[in-house]
Amino acid sequence: MSVADIKHAVAELPERERIQLAEWLLESFGDDAPEDNDAAGIKEAIRRREELDAGRATALQADEFWAQVDRARAQCE
Repeated sequence: MSVADIKHAVAELPERERIQLAEWLLESFGDDAPEDNDAAGIKEAIRRREELDAGRATALQADEFWAQVDRARAQCE
């Protein structure tokens, strides 16, 4: 089975199952992987997505997010 075949098969899975697969793939790299920083970011994104899906967090519009970033930067100056 080729990577293209696997991608096609995975694309047909429900979102929750794709998330579970992504988590498993990330964990399969172990803690010593050189891509650890990228893997950590992806794991954090998955965790945050799960919080949104469960209703434990609410999403911000991009303009609202950047306005908050600008306000936080202004406070640091």
